[in-house]
Amino acid sequence: MENRSDAVDYRPGLLERWGIRVLSDLSQRDRTSPGKWTKEEFGTASRRIIGWTVFWAFQTGFWTTLFILLVEKLFPESPELWSSVFIEKWFWTGAALLFGTFAEFYLLYRLGLSSVYKLTRTAGFDLKEDPDLITGISNLLSRLALEIPDPDLKLLGIDPYRLTNKHSLFITTLLYKAKVFLSNLVAKIVIRKLLARNSFRVYADFVAAPVTAFWDAIVLYIILKELRTRLLTRVISENLVSEILAIQNFLSREAKIACMTAVGNSVVFTQRFHPNLEYLLIKLHKAFRIENYHFRLDEWESLERLLPALNESEKELCLKILSVTCCFDGKISSFERKHLPLVFGERSEERLRWMERLASAIRRGDLEESKELSSLNIIR
Repeated sequence: MENRSDAVDYRPGLLERWGIRVLSDLSQRDRTSPGKWTKEEFGTASRRIIGWTVFWAFQTGFWTTLFILLVEKLFPESPELWSSVFIEKWFWTGAALLFGTFAEFYLLYRLGLSSVYKLTRTAGFDLKEDPDLITGISNLLSRLALEIPDPDLKLLGIDPYRLTNKHSLFITTLLYKAKVFLSNLVAKIVIRKLLARNSFRVYADFVAAPVTAFWDAIVLYIILKELRTRLLTRVISENLVSEILAIQNFLSREAKIACMTAVGNSVVFTQRFHPNLEYLLIKLHKAFRIENYHFRLDEWESLERLLPALNESEKELCLKILSVTCCFDGKISSFERKHLPLVFGERSEERLRWMERLASAIRRGDLEESKELSSLNIIR
């Protein structure tokens, strides 16, 4: 596979490998049958899993943070610098901070891994790996539960960050990681102002416990919602591949390259190598058997040059693939809204409305509607 050497060299990090081992242990102990992704069964079961996960995440964040604060409150607030009390206070406070932080992250990680596994099984998936793929289902679940970013694969020469400002990406990541600290700081200042002349001011420091608990619960909730989206779009990806392979003998070489370029541009639009976009690229590349594409698959200009050379049915196929894959994260970015009409032409408004419907169905976890809207057999 062209330019795949960089991707083949990908090795999961220590934390990701630990997550995969935990998932493997859960799978070996699991004696239940996979569920079915129906509105009734999956909807009810997934809400129950998400609800309990949020509850226990809140408890984990609250009690581990409260433990750290209580240890600190056992000592005088401002002991004399370098006195025995000062040294004793910060020794025990530091030890409590290390233990509490480790316990919080360990419990949250175990909770996250357990929950993503349960949700995956409820949706009807197992941990069986596909030898064609670089990112297996276990890698996907481990990275998601442990908040590990998708790897920068450079698969087939595609750079997901080609149009991304690296400095703004770093700043966004830094602010995201600092969310708990900043929230605690702001909340503490507000509480102290409100209680400035009140005897309860001494309890202002304890606001860190519910704030941390709140963020832990929110993060686990977001993780499980993202997992539901990724599982749903994996089903859509499998259906897309099946439909494309069923008609590949009727496609010209240029149409096949345009299909790959449509997926490649979706990678750039989403600014990350979504595992299901990786799935599409690898499966289609293997089926098409094209050794040299003669185009950069991640360049918008490549798609603009390829589309005019296609017949109407091939062009419609490529635009449908581009539209569906841009919805994989359940939303349409301003960047996509700006560029997609350039190739959509006169029907751009109609196609964008259709994409909104598909993105909304994916966000809601509505598999039936998502499959119907994303089917290549639908003529629009």
